Amino acid sequence: MRFEALTGQETKTVHRAALQILEEVGLHLPPASTLAGRLREAGLQVTPEGRLHLPASFIEAALAKAPRVVRLGGRDGRETAVLDGRRTFITTDGCGAWTIDPESGERRASTLDDVARSARLTDALEHYQVYWMMVSAGDAPLPLRTAREYLTAARNTTKHVQMIDVHRPEEAAAIVKMARALRESGAATDAPVSMLNSVVSPLRLDPGGCEAALAFAAAGLPVAACSMPIASVTAPATAPGSLLMSHAEIIGFTALVQTLYPGAPVIYTGFPAFADARTGITNYRDPRRWWAAAAATQMGQSVRLPVFTSGELASLLEHPDMLCFGGLLEVSTVLSFEQLVIDHEIVRDMLLSAAPQPVDDETLGVDAVREVGPGGHFLSRRHTLRHIREFVVPKFSEPARPVERAEQDAARGSPGDAARREALRLIATHAVPPIDARAAAAMERVADGPEPARPETRARSSPPAKS
Repeated sequence: MRFEALTGQETKTVHRAALQILEEVGLHLPPASTLAGRLREAGLQVTPEGRLHLPASFIEAALAKAPRVVRLGGRDGRETAVLDGRRTFITTDGCGAWTIDPESGERRASTLDDVARSARLTDALEHYQVYWMMVSAGDAPLPLRTAREYLTAARNTTKHVQMIDVHRPEEAAAIVKMARALRESGAATDAPVSMLNSVVSPLRLDPGGCEAALAFAAAGLPVAACSMPIASVTAPATAPGSLLMSHAEIIGFTALVQTLYPGAPVIYTGFPAFADARTGITNYRDPRRWWAAAAATQMGQSVRLPVFTSGELASLLEHPDMLCFGGLLEVSTVLSFEQLVIDHEIVRDMLLSAAPQPVDDETLGVDAVREVGPGGHFLSRRHTLRHIREFVVPKFSEPARPVERAEQDAARGSPGDAARREALRLIATHAVPPIDARAAAAMERVADGPEPARPETRARSSPPAKS
């Protein structure tokens, strides 16, 4: 089953317009930045005003160097997510700063413990294959925050971890060291970690984030080249205009990665969105978001890159390589453990909705119809017994039910209460294999940061002579 947001001609039209923007308008990059110097050495020109104009021929040649298949590994034998266009892998949502405490119900700043518990819960939920760093640990010291977030996540899930708030090359270097320790120990064969770097819409490159992404690329670790434009705020006020901005920013940054590190694994990551017309903040309820996400999937596929997007079922029908859904509220800023459990059930339903249904003699059930005839029922038929286990029984959403059953369920609490209990149960009981001891020790040394320099020992001077 497939949904086409764009025709083939429309895909080409968007791509041509993106090439035109990158050549005529360009990307902005501080001209004195280290990255600007590296790009000049590679033969590109950054104007004194900070404009980086990218010719269409340069973009096309650079995109041709990017691999179509990217492998996101886990650890300790966990299945690798192979992004090759044949399967969609589901990730959690990411980049929250707040958490609804599952015990007290209070909304508070997120902590390292929330990273640990959300990673462990994700590890227990079978339909999530990638843990996208769900929250930032506000209680960790800023210079070491991302390293400690990664170590904490890696201890609590064997699934692939994607970082989202690595903004400095030093932070990236620390995570590269930790990933190397995992691979050298044999705990991971494919890349156990990747990172997302977003172009700042409209058309601005963040030097620190780009340098961090390039450190990942240099180490062979995947980079999600991301754009999150908001129509009418950081992109034109239409769905195609938001899509255009997203595509231009992604292929522009991808071209720079491929210029400096040809063949580096890059994931096309498009999240075009829309503003709330009353407030200007992102409005995930705008129904055009699903069209935009599906169209972004097609644009990524058109340039032969693995695709990561959102947009739920509409996007899923386009068969992206990765799709994020689940666990965050309030415009993806607040972690809710019970919501992650509820959304996991919705993910299962989406996957079933998008799955092809075989049509043959067995599934048509013609023999069963002959047996029952007019006016009968199929409840006792062997055909029903063979297939009844395929039916979905919701646990954490509201099914249709008799009034008496509804009254009994109400006495036990809401579906949200049940989901919260399930989240706490899984966090408490789900076992995650420990990291190899040598690798864990190496990762801890990185997460602890460099040892403080010892103060110099100065020779004690002689007391002044008395006169």
